[in-house]
Amino acid sequence: MYYFDSINGKRILRSTIIKDCDCFFTTREFVLTPKDRPDLEESALLNKKTLFEKFKVNKIYTAKQIHSNNISIVKENKTEYEDTDALITNIDNSVIMLNYADCVPIILYNKKNNIGSVIHAGWRGTESEITKKTVEIITKEMGTNPEEITALIGPAIGKCCFETDEEVFERLIKNRNQKELYEQKGNKYFIDLKLLNKYQLINSGVKNIDICDYCTCCMSDIFFSYRKEKGKTARHSAIIKIGEAK
Repeated sequence: MYYFDSINGKRILRSTIIKDCDCFFTTREFVLTPKDRPDLEESALLNKKTLFEKFKVNKIYTAKQIHSNNISIVKENKTEYEDTDALITNIDNSVIMLNYADCVPIILYNKKNNIGSVIHAGWRGTESEITKKTVEIITKEMGTNPEEITALIGPAIGKCCFETDEEVFERLIKNRNQKELYEQKGNKYFIDLKLLNKYQLINSGVKNIDICDYCTCCMSDIFFSYRKEKGKTARHSAIIKIGEAK
């Protein structure tokens, strides 16, 4: 279940199913990445300072996202990753963050092995199964069990607003028979990206999943929406800080 919390009086979004590490999704009130909104640059700098103070760290691992299925395991001496849309960390007391404005934000946490991950899944990343591939790396390369992973699927554009043409529909849905994944209206298709990523998690063996119902396009007063704001917008973020391995 999702609920609004706050940092210095500014709203963030948390889930009740992860209690052993600090992870959340930001809102318009706690902007960290101003992107196409230069008027928000000063606020973003102040909020980043607040975040560093809150987490008691002097760096945050992040990436230059390109709507790919490229995944990186972070290294302590490298804070930014080129052409990357998912980050994984098992470094004690490390923080990772990616940014969104309608795409699907996913946070993964493995308490037993002290592993955290943040995924950016737009429709291209969803098509190329970035979520499934991230789980595979965590389980195969880092020696863990997918059933020990907890997953949060955060606020993103909903089926109500993600309107596509037949080409994108064919690339995303293909031969899937699940009717709940889409709705057709004339020659337009409305696709549920969050549910597609949930199925990737389930098919990978992840069982503990919390999916957020909030649509960023419908709720653009709370979250940034690239589609609603026609590209001239900032970004909200998905963030996880893991503690020390026990």
